[in-house]
Amino acid sequence: MIFAYLFTALLTLAALAYILRPLLKPSQPFPQSPRPQELRAEVELLKNQAREAEGEERKRLLAQAVRLERELADLGQQAPAPRTLSPATLALVTVSLLVVGVGLWRFTVPRLPGETIITSRAEAARLRELESKARQNNRPEDWLAYANQAWDVQDFERASQGYLQVVKLEPKNVLALRRLGILLFFAGRGEQALPLLELATRADPSEPEGWLFLGNIYFQAGRSQDAIDAWERYKAAGGSSPQVDNLIQTARQQLQARSSGQRVYLQKCAACHGAQAQGESGPALRGNPISKVPQAVTEVVTKGRGSMPAVPLRAEELEALLDYLKTL
Repeated sequence: MIFAYLFTALLTLAALAYILRPLLKPSQPFPQSPRPQELRAEVELLKNQAREAEGEERKRLLAQAVRLERELADLGQQAPAPRTLSPATLALVTVSLLVVGVGLWRFTVPRLPGETIITSRAEAARLRELESKARQNNRPEDWLAYANQAWDVQDFERASQGYLQVVKLEPKNVLALRRLGILLFFAGRGEQALPLLELATRADPSEPEGWLFLGNIYFQAGRSQDAIDAWERYKAAGGSSPQVDNLIQTARQQLQARSSGQRVYLQKCAACHGAQAQGESGPALRGNPISKVPQAVTEVVTKGRGSMPAVPLRAEELEALLDYLKTL
């Protein structure tokens, strides 16, 4: 990576030198204008005519000759040569660019293994140290320390790798099972996360974190009562997320849904648009004219729009959802 940055810097300097090269050349004088010679000839002619003329005609010819001599004098003044960029100025510009580039590279560009945009240099160095120790000793406690550090700095890719190594070495490590299940849930792999979170919550029911995400997986799978039970266990274990009460209410309404379309809506849409379609993080759908246009709804649901991702639905689920939205 360092060689790539150095190569880029050299290319930048080469491009800068190529661009500024014309400014280092000596200025080329402009070709002389034929106008001065023409004026001299005309002045000489006027003077000759004035010698032979008399009275007012002679005065007029001499006045015209004086005017042309003044014009000739103005043309004789040298125009200022174009300014060139001196080598000292070029050196100053080059050194300034190097200082700025090195500063940006030193303080903003990730260089250490494990360093990302969201981790500071010290945190990245700590991650590298823990990973090296884990690979060298290959003990579950070392991999767990590495994974926990990655989790704390929100480097979830490395956290997943670390917790996976812990589970391989110590299959009953509850923290690793729970965290790995949560990371799989975030990755959209709920089916793989489900057995890990079920095992983790059975082994340690006092930890609310596992119950929260287990309820989320149940809810997404359409198991509303199981989701309610999991979220209630989350609250009993000391969980305090303000969204859980809304989720429980939505799941209960799903159990009481009078149509398959309402169940699909409560399962897939209510978390953002509200159980009553009143709007929450997403816009209100009740009374929204777009809800009555199946083509528009299908486009948004299947392809996503703005911050809303595409929602995978079977054909019969989509049809039921469209019918339900028309009733709002």
